[in-house]
Amino acid sequence: MKIQLLGCILCLFTYFVMPVSADVTVPGETIEVTIHVDDAYKPYSYRAEDGNAKGIYIEILNKAFSRMPGFKVSLEPVPWKRGKKLMEMGEGFGLAPAFFHGHDWPYLYPYSLPFANETIISVCHAKELVKPRSNWPDDYVGLRVGNVEGFDGWGGQAFYKLVNAGRIQYEEAKGSVENIIKLGLGRVQCIMMEENAFDLQYADIKKSGEYDTKTFQSLKKGAFIGTDPVYIGYSKAAIENGKYPFHNEFRQAFDSEIYKMTRSGEIKKLLGSLSR
Repeated sequence: MKIQLLGCILCLFTYFVMPVSADVTVPGETIEVTIHVDDAYKPYSYRAEDGNAKGIYIEILNKAFSRMPGFKVSLEPVPWKRGKKLMEMGEGFGLAPAFFHGHDWPYLYPYSLPFANETIISVCHAKELVKPRSNWPDDYVGLRVGNVEGFDGWGGQAFYKLVNAGRIQYEEAKGSVENIIKLGLGRVQCIMMEENAFDLQYADIKKSGEYDTKTFQSLKKGAFIGTDPVYIGYSKAAIENGKYPFHNEFRQAFDSEIYKMTRSGEIKKLLGSLSR
């Protein structure tokens, strides 16, 4: 009898006094989550003058997050390379907007359901397209090609083989706007860009009159490079280390909302608002 009583006392002591394990989610608790997003990818995801994340992808993500009871999600804009490093070191939970890199970024996995699709094209000075360059990347041998910093998912393996062999020169810009400006100023002969982002940013740059030169007014679209879905990619290291014990619940809740928004046409409508 004494042994049974002692056992009961120990159980009560453990329940009321010992700290709750970090991997236990208390019912009714609101979990605060931070997702890192690109700070220089207009018009999709960028840092506004007030320091907050803005862009059409931010709108989509925030709508989904607002419909996830139990989670309070904030979006932190960071330079893309820093975002990748945070994921690699296990110091952040998720990064967006990411292409699938399960084959070459082992630290970024798993992925959410896709919440958009992007079409990547080449854009060049008109004089570079007098000779048709529809075959990517072989038709671009001998040229200097620009890209957005850290967007090494663009271009494809064949392109980077030509770069590594010295047959194509390669440069990076800090963001989508800077990428177009480098092209307009003649620092590169062609660039890789997401097609809708190029259309909108190029129109804004021309309207501004800040770079009203002949070369800047004669940029033309070249080869189709590829199409990729866009996801939240999650830090494999952080999840495996148990830093985010709620990751399964979060991913399921987010994917469920994205599925409903995709099926209803809500995401398509939001993305359509980019057109002018």
